[in-house]
Order: sequence, then C-alpha cells, then structure tokens
Amino acid sequence: MVMMVRPMSSPKMVIFDLDGTINDSSPGFKYCYRKTGEHFGKYDISDEDMKHGFSGPFEEGIAKILDLRKDQVPEAVKIYVGYYQQVGQTMDRLYPGVKDTLEYLRQNGYVMGLATMMEEGFAKHTLVKNGIDGYFDTVHGASFVIPYSKYDLIGLCLTSMDISPSEAVMVGDGIDDYSSAKRAEVDFIGATYGYDIDADYCRLNGIRYIDSPAELKKFV
Repeated sequence: MVMMVRPMSSPKMVIFDLDGTINDSSPGFKYCYRKTGEHFGKYDISDEDMKHGFSGPFEEGIAKILDLRKDQVPEAVKIYVGYYQQVGQTMDRLYPGVKDTLEYLRQNGYVMGLATMMEEGFAKHTLVKNGIDGYFDTVHGASFVIPYSKYDLIGLCLTSMDISPSEAVMVGDGIDDYSSAKRAEVDFIGATYGYDIDADYCRLNGIRYIDSPAELKKFV
C-alpha cells in the first residue's frame, strides 16, 4: 500500500543533511573504512557492506561494517578519524546543482541550517572547502564528547534560529534523517540521489522526494 503525501506548509527554514545530500563523501568513506579494516585484519569489505556507514550514527555503522566488538569501537573510530583527516576529507565532491540551489534559496529569503552526523568541525571544514559555508545560518554536527542524535541536531538548528517545527523542512538521504524529522514534527523531503533511501521507499511511506538537488526548488 502506497501512502498519500499530505500537503506541505510553506517553510521558512530548510535544514539539510550533509553527506549524501549536499556532497558525495563516499570515496573518502570507502577509503577510510578499508584502511581501518586493514588494522583489524579485515581485507574483504564490499561496497555494499560499507553503505551501512554512509548515514546514521557513526559508531554503530563502523561496528557493523567491520564486525567489531564493542570494546574495539573506540580504537576503530580513532584510526578512521586519522585517515579521514589525512586523506578522506579531500575526496568529497558537491552534487551537481547544489550551489545553484543554495543560491536560489538564499535569494528567496529562506533560513538554512545543517544537521549532520559528521563531526561538527569536519562538517564546517567541508562547507568551507566547497565554498558554500556562507549559505548556512546555523550548523550542527556530531560530537566526540556529547552523543548527539540526528533528532537533537535538528532541534539545535530550530532553536538557534527561533524557528518552530511547523516552519521548517528537512532534506536528507537517510532513513535516520526521515525518522528524526518525523519525531521532531518537521516536514521531510527525501534525496533519492544519495545513499540510503530510494524513490520506492519514499512512495511507500508517503514521502516527497527529489532525484537531484535542483528539484528542491519545486517544493520551496
């Protein structure tokens, strides 16, 4: 049964996910997962296995991908972050049409936020590196100290700009993005060009979706 999509109210704020929505970080992610896996004697990690770590909580993803015990996860995270700092973060690319879409939103007066499970410092570096940091009014990412969830990060975006949930929409490519936005009572648009959700999933769950960043303009 396909769910009907209810009408979306006109938002004041657009909250974006980062990886899989704004930029394609998968080449760097794959490199770092494989290098980290080598440390634990794992050399046969497939691209399909690594997809589990492209969205959602990072520690859960790395434990699943590398089949690690709980006590091994902190060491794996430290190794992964080292490779990401050295090489991985240089390998991402913006999806085509992202910058034009952000410019369109800015010119039309939208407030823009970023809620990402990437560590906040790395997220801000990614925005600067790609020349799009100036489009975002508020940026909130994961922390190595505080165990933020995506739901928490969406809430931080809203409160920092004094925007109510009914005045915002979240754009993301992950099931965690969708479930967190739903919990926060924020409208959601699925980015099917990303890593986790596809058009079939969106149609089944009554989710609006876009097949490219430029298509966001038709919703806002």
